[in-house]
Amino acid sequence: MHRVVAVLICILLIPLAGCATHSHIRTEKRADENTTRAVAERWLDMLDDGDYEEAFEHESLRFRISGTQKQFVRYMQGRRAPFGRAASRKFIGAASMKKLVGLPDGDYESVLFKSTFENKSVAAERVILTKESDRWHVIDYRIY
Repeated sequence: MHRVVAVLICILLIPLAGCATHSHIRTEKRADENTTRAVAERWLDMLDDGDYEEAFEHESLRFRISGTQKQFVRYMQGRRAPFGRAASRKFIGAASMKKLVGLPDGDYESVLFKSTFENKSVAAERVILTKESDRWHVIDYRIY
C-alpha cells in the first residue's frame, strides 16, 4: 500500500516539476523583456532629444564597427529628425530570437512600439537589441 501511494505521489509530482521549470523560464523571459523595453525606451528618448551622438555610444560594439558616429548622426538626421519629438509611445510587444540574418547566433530581442510624433500622426518603431557581456545594447532601429 505504501508503495502504491509513493508511486502515485511521484506520478503527480513529475508534472509539477515541469511546470516549475516552465514557470522559471517564463519569468526569466519576462525579466529580459522588461529590461530590453527599458533600454529601448531610454535609447529612444535620446533620439527624441536629438542626441544622436549619445545614442550611438549606447549601441552594440558590433553595430558601431559597421559605421562611424558621423555616419550614424547623418542617418538619424535624415531618417528620424523629420518626424520631430515623440508625442506618445506605446509598447506593443517584444520577441526573443537566437538568429538574425547577417549576424552571428546570439541573444536578440525585438521591441515594438506604436508612436505618434510632432510631424507624423502614427508610426511603428522597432528597436532590436543584443545581449553582450550580460547587458543589452541596441543593434538596429526602424521606423515605419
